[in-house]
This record gives sequence, C-alpha cells and structure tokens, in this order.
Amino acid sequence: MKFGTMTQIQIPRPWHETSEREAYWNGLDQGVAAEAAGFEYFWITEQHFLAEIGHAAASDMFLAALSQRTKTLRMGLGVVVLPIHNPINVAERVACLDVLSNGRVEFGSGRGTTPYIVEGLGFDPAEGRGRGAESLEAILKMYDAPKFPGYKGEYYNLAAREILPRPIQDPHPPLWIAATNLGTYEFAGQQGFGVIGVTRNSIEETKAAVDKYRAAAASADDSTLIGRYANNQAAVFGIACCHDDDATGRKLACDAARWYYGDNDAELNHMRFATAQGGVEQIRANISKLSDDDMIEQGMAIGGNPDTICRQVEKWGSTGIDQMIFFMQAGFTTHDQVMRSIELIGEKVIPKFQS
Repeated sequence: MKFGTMTQIQIPRPWHETSEREAYWNGLDQGVAAEAAGFEYFWITEQHFLAEIGHAAASDMFLAALSQRTKTLRMGLGVVVLPIHNPINVAERVACLDVLSNGRVEFGSGRGTTPYIVEGLGFDPAEGRGRGAESLEAILKMYDAPKFPGYKGEYYNLAAREILPRPIQDPHPPLWIAATNLGTYEFAGQQGFGVIGVTRNSIEETKAAVDKYRAAAASADDSTLIGRYANNQAAVFGIACCHDDDATGRKLACDAARWYYGDNDAELNHMRFATAQGGVEQIRANISKLSDDDMIEQGMAIGGNPDTICRQVEKWGSTGIDQMIFFMQAGFTTHDQVMRSIELIGEKVIPKFQS
C-alpha cells in the first residue's frame, strides 16, 4: 500500500496577524517531513472564499513551492475545479508544475460541488458537469501535440495555438477524480480515472465500491477511456492523528474530524456541504450521535497510537485500495501535532505495509 497526506490549509479562528502565512509555511514543512518519513503523495484541494475551512486558492502554486523542497514526493492536485478556469490555462499550469517537479504531478480534476465557490466566480453550478467534461477533453487534446488544433463545444470555443510548456510525463500526468458519492467509483473505473474516496463512507460500502471500480476498469477499453491511458488506482482519505499516547491520538483525530465535517462555528460552514443530502446540518446531526469510539470504529476518524493506526489501515486495506491518505492538518490540530503524526507514521506505520 502507498501512503499520502492531504491538506486544505484550514485556519480556524481566532487569527493573528501572521496566521495565514504561517499555515502556508507550515504546510510546506509538513510536505518536506512527509517525504522524509516515506510518504509518496502530497494532495492539496482547491478552495475559494471559504474562510477557515480552506485557504488553498492556488494549489498549483503551493505544489510548485513544495516541488523545490522535495525530490520524490508526488504532487497531487486534488482536485482542480475545471469549470471555473480556462482550459488552456489549466493545461499550461499543470504542465508548468510537471516541469518544475520533474514529472511528479498527479492531475485530479472535478466540476466543483460547492455552489458558493462556482457562483462566486461567475459560473452556473448546473453547467458544472458539462463544462468540466468539455474542459478535460480539450486539455487532453492539448497534450496530444504542441500544435493544438482548437476546440469547439457547447461551453468552450478555443482557438488553435501552440500550448507551452509540455508536460514531462507523456502523454499526460495520471488522471484522478474525487468520489464523495459511492457511485463515482464505477464511473471512474469505466473512464480510466484514479479515484479518491473518503472514509466517511464505511469500510463495507467502500469495499463494494472498490470492487465495482476494479470490475469497471477491467472492462474498460479505448472507447470508454477519457485519458490516453488508464490510471487504475483507488485511494481513500481520512481525518487522522497519530500520537504517542493512544487516548490523546484518538481524541485529537475525532475533534478534527468533527470540525472538518461541519461541527464548527465558521461563518461559511453552511456552504461547505451545501450539495450533500440534508446539508451540513444533517451531517452534524449524524456526527453528534457518534461517540469518539464509534468514529474510530467506523473510520470517520483515524486516530490513536501507531498500533491503533496500523489496525485501522489494515481494515481500510481490506477494501482493496492502493493508497491511504491521511488528512492531518484539520480543525484545531496544531502544526507540532501534525509533524509528530507524520514522524510516527513514517517510523512505525508505513514500514509495516511496504512489501
């Protein structure tokens, strides 16, 4: 199994004058530490306007900085919200990052499921799926050859131009999509995407979804693939904290998971899961029914000492995933606590799953 870490650059209030810049610099330090500890992937989401919840407005710029501090760590765009960008700009910036990282980009893309973000940038969320599909189709044509012949669809009319620079990974970086909806796994397999799920779904639900993903991937061919090759990998992310003391690690992970899933007073909290069934209030209500032990048992939080973390990773590994992603920079978890989590996982968890 491979291991990754993820961030949204969360900064709960109260803030001080340097809170935001420290969060960015801390994130870079966490990426460097993750590589040294044996992690293979660093994923960052794209967020706009959601104060406290996510300050990662330019994920490619962050990864560009991280790429200059690392040598092997894969740079995960998880994900680029395609409908709010010009496809040519996306192709150029992903290629730039691939050049700067010497071919380490993982290209996750999506349509954006938070209307507050999409509307704020002047787009209709109802057009997200169509815009996203057209954008990715055009981007991949740009990667086929330097001389892009142009593209005309329902949403985009792009002129023929030479698209520069060219990505190092040929014909393009590996493609991924996020799967908060379990049905997305099968769709991803059919179309050749790597898929990133979330431990909010149970182990049993995730195993069934991964099984469908594998079956769909096995039956996929050139007529169903979106990319020029299939990226058959399944991953899940979970809010996590590893601590020397088991009880402390469990408590920190559960507190962070509750905050992440909406049990917080952030002004824009109600916008975070606006498209989820029942919205953030329903998610908060569901979480409030769970004890910390329930959250650990169900995988909604991954926390404890290294032995406990190993047992949880074993459970998630039984679903057939290829990569476990720890989301450690969540809620009020401090930078020091994140760094210690990375260190402990590198020393005592990752080696047990490398064969």
